Amino acid sequence: MTYSFDGYNYLIKLQKGEKLMASLNQFAEETKLEGGWINILGSALGMTLGFYDLDKKQYQWHDFAGLYEITGITGNLAYDDQNKPVFHLHGTFAGRDFKAIGGHVKDLTSGATVEIFIHRSFKSVKRMHDEASGLQTLDL
Repeated sequence: MTYSFDGYNYLIKLQKGEKLMASLNQFAEETKLEGGWINILGSALGMTLGFYDLDKKQYQWHDFAGLYEITGITGNLAYDDQNKPVFHLHGTFAGRDFKAIGGHVKDLTSGATVEIFIHRSFKSVKRMHDEASGLQTLDL
């Protein structure tokens, strides 16, 4: 993982085989970034995506193997009540058949590259438990 900063935004590049979530957690630790909005593109050599079942208040996870284009991942970085980084990411991906799949991104492995844009927040962004959904939602 390599990254640069222009005073407002970060650009991050992952090499083939790097894990997205491990890289983002390392990035958050190194930069002490307080929060931000994220856009990602590139390719993935497999990923784990989820769908949140609101009635059961739990994710249904599915692993996808093979090479996929990352047609778009968007999300944010905030911190939980233990001050641990929480990356909330949703993505769409296309396989060789050009059909799209998508969901909550639990993790992925970088294909040729993954390019990440983070627009930093200038104040701390927090999450708190929401009883109605069972999720950690933004504390605004």
